[in-house]
Amino acid sequence: MSEKEQIKRGEALLDAIHDLIGEEMNLMDTEVSFAIRRVGRAMAPKSENYLAAGADLAEFLMSDKPICRGTRLMLAELVLGELRAPPRKPHIYPSHPKVIEAVGHYDLLISEGWPTEAAKHDVKQRLGVPRSTLGDYIKMVREREEAIAKAKKLHSPG
Repeated sequence: MSEKEQIKRGEALLDAIHDLIGEEMNLMDTEVSFAIRRVGRAMAPKSENYLAAGADLAEFLMSDKPICRGTRLMLAELVLGELRAPPRKPHIYPSHPKVIEAVGHYDLLISEGWPTEAAKHDVKQRLGVPRSTLGDYIKMVREREEAIAKAKKLHSPG
């Protein structure tokens, strides 16, 4: 299923839930909806423990409180696996090998007298790192270098 189809399906589902809920949704159901979404997010890979996240939801489900139709639909989505959060991109650090390689290659080209844009283009061609991403990598590395320089200055004798 393409991303556009998923978005359309999601919008249609939200419209259907909104039509079904009408005026039924109250504060209690809002709290339950929050708990359901929290469990859905936690079920995504490398996320918080979904059992711990589900404690509030389990407590509500074991109570005698009524559940409106919209909340039931949301629970059905959770059970069917349709409410999970998408996997997150891994966070990259200045010490990541890909960052070191890209910025190192860029710095080498600049030190050899290459123009900035030509150096960025070469990094894109050789390493497959887009220019905007390379800009982010350079910023991360420069900030880290600056922080290290400040720390050395603070802790150096004299």
